[in-house]
Amino acid sequence: MSQRQLMRLGVALAAVLCGCSQPPEEAEVRSSSGGHRVEVPGMRIERNGDASAVVTSDDTELTIIGNKSVQTRACSGQDVQLQGDDNQATLTGTCQGLALVGNRNRVTLENVATIEVTGNDNTVHWRGTKPEITTIGKGNTVAKAE
Repeated sequence: MSQRQLMRLGVALAAVLCGCSQPPEEAEVRSSSGGHRVEVPGMRIERNGDASAVVTSDDTELTIIGNKSVQTRACSGQDVQLQGDDNQATLTGTCQGLALVGNRNRVTLENVATIEVTGNDNTVHWRGTKPEITTIGKGNTVAKAE
């Protein structure tokens, strides 16, 4: 599949996922030498080399699904779901909860009420008050940031 076809597919996928019958006028498509990005209100699809991610957000939830992605996002009381492997995420502001599923992810949060980690070799650091923590898997580290 050509790069142009991939971008058209991304715009169509974004339109379907946001409930539109055709790509919205607000769709922004960007290409660079290393990757591509499609954005519509509430959703971002990005690919850069072997890294890829789909990011959706609304007033209640921020979802990041991908592999080898580097993300910096602001929370304003939402629950955060991060799924995939080898991701790095920095979450600023106050997140209600973090549900992390995958392996070898690195996450830093400013403030969070709950942290749930499922997978192996994940590292999560938080600042602020100690959250309620649940981990399932081997080699996971969940600790207060220094």
